[in-house]
Amino acid sequence: MSTAIKFHAEILVETENLSYEEWLVHRRNGIGGSDLAAICGISKWRTPVHVYLEKIGEAPEDQMSEAAEWGTRLEPLIADKFANEHPEWAITEKKVIYCHPEHRWALGNLDRMIICPNRGRGILEIKTASEFLRQEWDNGNIPDYYYVQLQWYLFVTGLDWGYFATLIGGNKYREYEVLRDEELINQLLRLAYDFWHHYVLVGNCPPVDGSEASTKLLNRLYPKAENSTIIPLEELLHIETYFDNKRQLKVLESTINEFENRIKSLLGNHEVGTAGYYKIKWENRSRTGVDSKQLKELNPGVYQECLKTTHFRQFSIKKEVERDDQ
Repeated sequence: MSTAIKFHAEILVETENLSYEEWLVHRRNGIGGSDLAAICGISKWRTPVHVYLEKIGEAPEDQMSEAAEWGTRLEPLIADKFANEHPEWAITEKKVIYCHPEHRWALGNLDRMIICPNRGRGILEIKTASEFLRQEWDNGNIPDYYYVQLQWYLFVTGLDWGYFATLIGGNKYREYEVLRDEELINQLLRLAYDFWHHYVLVGNCPPVDGSEASTKLLNRLYPKAENSTIIPLEELLHIETYFDNKRQLKVLESTINEFENRIKSLLGNHEVGTAGYYKIKWENRSRTGVDSKQLKELNPGVYQECLKTTHFRQFSIKKEVERDDQ
């Protein structure tokens, strides 16, 4: 007798005939599975600020990367592979955006649905990963940023199981079963609810963080500086904290350099040394580069042709000297 949980998601919109731009507009109506990792702070590529700007329609325009393009192109082939591995199951595709029946802002774009005679419906998510990311999938592991995505879809649909079908490095196929984690789902729901209602709906941008993704986003949002502005006085604490951390970093860097030099002195003329289970290397290396000064002197025309100008914004904070105006 089946104990499968009943599928309860509702269809927000059918996407079969939508343009990419129209699809993006409908995604702004709530929080989707790909948003969860960013909201939780575990995404390598997106931050809460990214998600917020996307939901209010002010995110900088993104071009599909080569990795994303090939992931899309390979998706049907990986789905076919999964179906061939499991002939006892039916694998279906329905091009819709689902929403939770009570929390209609909780959205899901499922790659495929699994129909099992004994377990009922399950979710199939299809992923591709480069060879450089293989370790994230080794030993049955699933990257956290994908794991929370599937748990979110289980919440939206009411289902209790699913699979990842993953192609790694273009030639290594892996499958990973995932069961519903009610405790994690409740945590995700609290985070997503708070983000949607306390940031997006009221137009309150979440704070930026120290991730590389935030740095890249700020550079894209504000590529060129203009004029000057007054920073609110309440931000002085953040500026002082910035300087405190810079001072601590300088001390740490000095300490690290001290120990590195001590170890170098122990190695002396030796390239490799061992200490217990540590292998220490101070290797012979060489690097070939262009001597720009000599090139400029010998062939100034070629030097000028090879010059390349790049534009960027340099960040600095300088404490102004206080003066008494008398």
